[in-house]
Formats: sequence, structure tokens, C-alpha cells
Amino acid sequence: MVLHLSEAEVKSLLPMGECIDILEGLFRQEAAGQVERMLTQEFAPPKGFFRLKSGAVYAANTAGFKIYGGGRGRRMIFLWDLAEGLSGILDAVALTQIRTGALSGLATRYMARPEAATLGIIGTGKEARTQLEAMAAVRPIRSARAYSRNPENRRAFADEMAERLGYPVEPVESGKECVGDADIVVTATGANDPVLSGAWVAEGAHINAIGATTLFRRELDEEAITRSSTIVVEHLPTAQAECGELIWAATRAKLRWSQVRELKDIVTGEIPGRREAREITLFDSIGVGAEDVAVAIHLIDRAKSLGVGRQVDL
Repeated sequence: MVLHLSEAEVKSLLPMGECIDILEGLFRQEAAGQVERMLTQEFAPPKGFFRLKSGAVYAANTAGFKIYGGGRGRRMIFLWDLAEGLSGILDAVALTQIRTGALSGLATRYMARPEAATLGIIGTGKEARTQLEAMAAVRPIRSARAYSRNPENRRAFADEMAERLGYPVEPVESGKECVGDADIVVTATGANDPVLSGAWVAEGAHINAIGATTLFRRELDEEAITRSSTIVVEHLPTAQAECGELIWAATRAKLRWSQVRELKDIVTGEIPGRREAREITLFDSIGVGAEDVAVAIHLIDRAKSLGVGRQVDL
């Protein structure tokens, strides 16, 4: 019998603050050599795409993978107890959205100025919503501005998030106006060409860039990267293979990969997330399988303790 969790059950069991703490624990385990990550495996079918992200969390004696692409947008995670076999199956659209927000929240916890209170976000899709939730979980956010190309979408997003989070969210008409003097800048788009110019970013800002998750995507221009004195990724080999904007900058001699550090080094204090108040810091994320696995392990354990989910006879 294998426990299956639906999208609704995942949402009910995974508060944002808790997810941030799960990921912090994961990166500490990784620093201790207890986590293994693999590069994304991608197929090229005649139409669309199909991806597999995998990882292992040895402290929990569990490995697993997430598969997605096609199938009406469905994502699934499969967990494998290394002693007992298949141990969990989870629907993972909501899990991915919450985990992506939590990852930015964790980076912000260590890299943004403690007093950071204003936020600018470019992109107003579903993952943008969890980005705002995560920022509010780790910093005393007082206000936010939001920009996307569709005026109706950004107005609806601003109204929804202001009601949900309890602080004003203003829809604005340009990316420049959006990020202006913001303490925290988030890009959450599927753009192939930059939506954020480094010239717009204020001194002392922290940037979370979450959309450049494949080789040909870019959210940040070269100046946004060159102005960032601390650049952090989850997993350097994955970033070198998949993070379009960093690859673009490196191939044009605007970035040396030796400048880029991993989040585990920030979380454990190996290097500081921020050296001074005026510097610009950048967290550029891809999403790596071990993160999904760690969150899924927690969800399956919690569901068992609460009697949530359904046992599937395989």
C-alpha cells in the first residue's frame, strides 16, 4: 500500500513558513554530505516537453523524482524508501508553487537587509503569489508593487494579494516603476528576453530571480548580474547547465562561475549572504529535485500522523 496525496491535501498540509524551514534543514543536510542532486533529465517529444527532476535525502533514507510536461500540466512526485520501496505519490503543482516561494524566502532570510520592507515583483502568475507570501514570512513587508504586461491580470493580482497579506499591493505600468527603490525585487516570469534591467535596481536591494529555468530563458539583463556582488544558486552544476541568464553572462565574459556560490554555503554561514547594506545580492533559482523530495517526505510523514490521504494498493 502506498499513500497518495492530492493537490488539496498538499495545500492544507504545507504552510509557507514551515516549507521555508524544511528547505533550510535540507541545505544544512546537504552541507553535511547527506543530500544528492542530479541534473534535470529532459526529453524532446514531437510536441511539448517532458522533464524529470530527482534527488536523494539520505538523512531520511529516501530518494525520489518529480515528473511533468504534457498531461494537462499535471506534476507528480514519487518517493522511494531505500529500505522498504515505494512510499508515497503526491500531486505536485501546489507543492512546486509553495516550494518555489519558500526557496526565495529562505534566500531572502539570509541575503536581504533585515529591515527590508518594500517589494517589487515582475510577473503576476500563480508562482508570483507564493513569492509574495514567502517574502512576508521572512521580512516586515509594508508594501509591494506588481507589474505584468496584462493590465487586468496585474490589477486582479494586486487586489487578491493585498487582501490576502494585509498590506497594500499597487499595480504599476512598467518594470522600471515596479522595482524602483524596492528593497526586494522578484522576477517570476517565463520570459526569453530580460524583463529586469540592472539600471533600475536600487543599492542595497536583494533580487530573487525564479523564471530562467531553462537554457534559453532570461529574466535579468547583464547589468543586473554584474551589479550583484553576491550571486547564489541552489546547485552550481545545475545552474551551469540550465540557468539561461547566468550562462548568457558567462559566455560573454560578464560572469565568472567562480563568483557564484551555493545556498548551502549561505545557510551554514560558510560565506555571508550579505556583506554590507549597500550591496546588491542575487539569488537565481532553478528548482532541484532534492528540494521537492524533502518537502514530499515531510508531507507524507505529516499525512500519516493525521490520517490524511488514501492508501493505494499497487
